[in-house]
Amino acid sequence: MKKIISVTLTVLMLLANLLCIEPAAAPKVPTADDMGGYENVCLTYTFRRSGSDNGRHYESDLLPYTAYLDKNGTIKDFFFDSYLFLPCMDYGPSGARMHLDENNPTKAIDWTSYVDDTFAKGANVDALEKAFGTTKAALGDTKSKAGVFFTLLYPGKKATSFGSLGGKSLNFSRLEDRKYAVKWMIDEQISRFEQRGYKNLDLVGFYWLEEFIASEDDAEILNYASDYLHSKGLKFIWIPWYKANGYERWESFGFDVACMQPNLMWIGYNDPTRVNSSVALSEQYGLSMEMECDGRVYTDEYFARYLNYLDGGLNSSMMNAVKMYYQDGKTAVYYKACYSNDERYRLVYDLTYKYAKKTLKQSDIDAVRPEQVTNGYEIVDDIKRDSLIAKDVDWISIGKSYTASRSYVDGNGADYQQVSGKELTDGIIASEPLSTDWHAYHHSLLDSDGKMSVTVDLGEIRNDLTHFYAHFDNRLEYGIGAPVGITLYVSNDGRSFRQLVTPELIMDASDSCIKYETSPVSARYVKMSCGVGGGNFVFCSEFLVGVKNGDVVDEPSESDEPSEPDESPEPDESSALEESSEPEESNEPSESPEPEQSKGEQTDLEESKGEVTDSEESSLEESNSEQASSDESVAENDQNGGIGVWIIVIACVALTVVVAVIVTVIKKKK
Repeated sequence: MKKIISVTLTVLMLLANLLCIEPAAAPKVPTADDMGGYENVCLTYTFRRSGSDNGRHYESDLLPYTAYLDKNGTIKDFFFDSYLFLPCMDYGPSGARMHLDENNPTKAIDWTSYVDDTFAKGANVDALEKAFGTTKAALGDTKSKAGVFFTLLYPGKKATSFGSLGGKSLNFSRLEDRKYAVKWMIDEQISRFEQRGYKNLDLVGFYWLEEFIASEDDAEILNYASDYLHSKGLKFIWIPWYKANGYERWESFGFDVACMQPNLMWIGYNDPTRVNSSVALSEQYGLSMEMECDGRVYTDEYFARYLNYLDGGLNSSMMNAVKMYYQDGKTAVYYKACYSNDERYRLVYDLTYKYAKKTLKQSDIDAVRPEQVTNGYEIVDDIKRDSLIAKDVDWISIGKSYTASRSYVDGNGADYQQVSGKELTDGIIASEPLSTDWHAYHHSLLDSDGKMSVTVDLGEIRNDLTHFYAHFDNRLEYGIGAPVGITLYVSNDGRSFRQLVTPELIMDASDSCIKYETSPVSARYVKMSCGVGGGNFVFCSEFLVGVKNGDVVDEPSESDEPSEPDESPEPDESSALEESSEPEESNEPSESPEPEQSKGEQTDLEESKGEVTDSEESSLEESNSEQASSDESVAENDQNGGIGVWIIVIACVALTVVVAVIVTVIKKKK
């Protein structure tokens, strides 16, 4: 009987332990220990060939990054401890984009030119050596070194005539040739670095440029690169965009550290839950969080967005994790903020320094949070396209001619590039993404004032204009952002315009529009102007001007007769149809030949940014905060549910064993 009691007690103790089992802890977020002691990585964009001097950095450009400068320009401390050199999303010498574009993949000349430029004499890596040396000397430090990461470009499989690297002709349809090119990229940059004999720099590792896993076939390439880098004692890092393909499986591709982009800076509206949703996913899957800002950060809305990043990092594990910082290409945000006379713009620099040093406090954020956090828009659940255009209005602009900033026609041959010069006044509200119904404005093709515009010629002066309407796409997954700073103007002669209004933008998850109604105004020409917000593109399908049904046109007097405009309002269809030239100089780190989603290499408002920045037409869609929360909840429930099932199974087995033992003992006694 004692044996029975002993066995029973043992089984019950085992059951008690099983019932106390908790779900496995989430992966640890990466810290400096995972990065060779480095944790604040400044993204340092180079190779913007459409910009001046290839967008190279010199010592004075990098000093506000290697050093924390007070308002008098005095060096007070080190700032970023490591630097990632990577190319802007611009075009290489072959005409291919430096980031993944399978329809126009990079060639050998692009790879060799990029490496040459990274190590340009006196610039980029050389400049970092000097700037960090200057900072060390000012602080009396003789030992510190700045960590350096270099980039691996994507070997596109359609580059069957890639060219030669290291004397070998390559065809990237062959896996071995792709591996050879990746190894060449690693060896060449290591060799250049070692030849310079830098005293103030420490080569830490390499970065995979593409921000999503383009193909599962790439797993073999990535793990090959990872194994080779690890054999040399180097790290392999990655920065996927928000919920990019493969982000939750980052370790399986051989990366040592992955840092996810929340992308709040580039989504169509200020979603206060986005950063926290991104942080939750990062903590769940063991990633860190990228800090992101662009030149719009001096405005109320985008300053508030940046504070959301700081807030999210401060109130989670992210401030103590590895931190990577995106802030445009040269001349970038932190540089401008450092030297700005605007106190709040300067705060971007100061608060980021505190965040990097882990001294940021909640009171630092709360004391400067602006009350106004939107930029003239209203969020609605759903814009009903059928109800957008008032039925009691004669839309007199339909069929009229117009002039506009040239539509983007370069790149991938998508339907939206087949422009006719009639898209904006044909009366068709586009319903399909990337269709022929859109006029694709691009940040590289702007008017002389840095804006994008359309001017409709009504053919005669009308004294009864009352309704103004425009419809836009809002699909950041394609790099298409909502317009900002929309302004309506009117003119009688096509030369002198007066501002009519800055209408509010109405937005939902995929559309945006303006609807402005007023008492009758007089004009022959009506112009709409706006800026780029949150992407490379603004897509507009219609710009309409109307009058109330039954209103009549007042015959203009002789004094009202319009003079001939300086420039004909007739559209230049041959110009619209010809392919765009190489994008003009921009302050953003990237140029994109097709809509894409990414880390938003956005630009300053003074110039225009592009990237969302930094990727390709992915099957992934932007998820709202509720979906992110749901994903996390489902994952947790699945995990707990699975453990619960096993506990029940084990408990049943244990009880069966107990019963069997008792029955056996009783039978023996009998």
